[in-house]
Amino acid sequence: MRAALCALLVAPLLAVPAGADLAATLHNLTPSGPGTVKNPNAVGLCRFCHTPHRAGQTTALWNRNFSQAIYDIYDSSTLAATPEQPSGASRFCLSCHDGTIALGNILHAPGEVIALPDPVSGRALLTTDLRDDHPISFVFDETLAVQNGELVSPSALNGSVQLDSTGRVQCISCHDPHSDTLPKFLVHTIEDGELCTTCHAKNGWPGSSHAVSAATWNGSGDDPWPGSAFGTVSQNACLSCHQPHSAEHALRLLKRDPTEDVCLTCHNGNVAETDVAAELAKISHHPIVETSGTHDPVEDPLSMTRHVFCADCHNPHAVNPTPASAPDVSGRQEHVRGVDLAGMPIPEAQFAYEVCFKCHGLAEQPSPRVVRLDHVTNVRLEISSTNPSYHPVAAVGTNPNVVTLIPPLTASSRIYCHDCHSTNEFASISAPTGPHGSIHEPILERAYPLHDFVSQSPAEYALCYKCHDEEAIEDDASFEHKKHIQNADAPCVACHDPHGSRTNTHLINFLRFDENGTEVVSPSPSTGRLEFNDLGNGRGECYLSCHDEDHCPRSYDGPDKDEIGDCP
Repeated sequence: MRAALCALLVAPLLAVPAGADLAATLHNLTPSGPGTVKNPNAVGLCRFCHTPHRAGQTTALWNRNFSQAIYDIYDSSTLAATPEQPSGASRFCLSCHDGTIALGNILHAPGEVIALPDPVSGRALLTTDLRDDHPISFVFDETLAVQNGELVSPSALNGSVQLDSTGRVQCISCHDPHSDTLPKFLVHTIEDGELCTTCHAKNGWPGSSHAVSAATWNGSGDDPWPGSAFGTVSQNACLSCHQPHSAEHALRLLKRDPTEDVCLTCHNGNVAETDVAAELAKISHHPIVETSGTHDPVEDPLSMTRHVFCADCHNPHAVNPTPASAPDVSGRQEHVRGVDLAGMPIPEAQFAYEVCFKCHGLAEQPSPRVVRLDHVTNVRLEISSTNPSYHPVAAVGTNPNVVTLIPPLTASSRIYCHDCHSTNEFASISAPTGPHGSIHEPILERAYPLHDFVSQSPAEYALCYKCHDEEAIEDDASFEHKKHIQNADAPCVACHDPHGSRTNTHLINFLRFDENGTEVVSPSPSTGRLEFNDLGNGRGECYLSCHDEDHCPRSYDGPDKDEIGDCP
């Protein structure tokens, strides 16, 4: 009888009638209630919220005072909605859950003593600061859905999740206060992200790794899903990263703070197969921890504070293992913002280098490791296809006859930035590919000396020999390399800029000072000139001084690359 009466009382409050199992929920504060917080007297099952007579509000026949608090409400740069001060059913819920009014402080309980002098506590206490809670009391209409771009049409909300009579999202859109058939009084299961995706339609989500992965926690380190009844990534889905109430990191309701821990709690080898956390601990790494908390999903690369975060390169709602060939983005970088070759921000990168350009393609780098004759460190300018030469990242290279390449590479091949900038543990299945970290600076997959006087060996030139045949180099198949790198201990970096050269063919851009600040290549003392001239057909000449050798010029000619010029 009581449950039936409750259903009639709150019909205007909820789109569905109160369930018959109210007595079995924590909202039953009578002596028969299942929780630890309850009144010792038999006050009546519904009386803590409703009364049939002399109600304070005719809607739902409300039997409680409302808080007079002014609430701090959720806001973020990605929120298209306009939350208001709590209204409608949400005010009813907050009359207990903001903690400002005692649970026993009801309006009408004739002849009965309410012995609950304390406000709600624990996880149920939301406080008046709702900035760390899912927004409520906002209009959810077609205009909002279109403006946001990743929300379902409100016309599709004809199931368990519903709006109130004013078209607003309220607490009761997700929670049914009369039934805890599902945990936390939810109106729909949270397994596989079903409750969240009733409203949210994130681009790329259905096939993303976080939506389909069956990976489980191995029991080491922090529990990625504390309190969860589910054991896989896909089952926990949205709740792997987000906390809808009392989020530890309020902005975007992230469940952990610092924000990098949202990713690294799983991507440390304890859930994900590879260990990104170990990469970030290496001497050379992207400074994710050092720039913690500075990323904003809608930041402008043209004006943002320099930083890097996981979400700068990966979209957690869309990331997937789909492979690709250079220069296209793979599934790992699907639906990620970028900067194009013209230096303009774009909403979605099509090519992997466009993701890198957000930091490495708009300005000179703040701490260059070496100084070159044409000292430009903006990678976008270095690899531009308008240059005389460049490594084939943004376009096929200009040299049609690169005779030192190791098959299947050809002069028509394209490469990724991360073909060079990647983990030094490239042969290990537990190390993630890509520029997370390396023992070789700057985040290089293999050894590449950035200082002068290097004894040539496969170990020292490992990065170059990944693509270029060592024997062909030593046999001077393209140039008199042996004399320089083997006999004179001059490193590749002394003459070649690996990204590209804005002034010369063959990546020639002389190294003025190495990573130690030591001068390497200087102007010729007899001519004052510091330059390279490509004379065509494998012929060229250099004006410079290196290792106290004056080139004024030194010239090379013919397929055997004999030296035909010298200083007077």
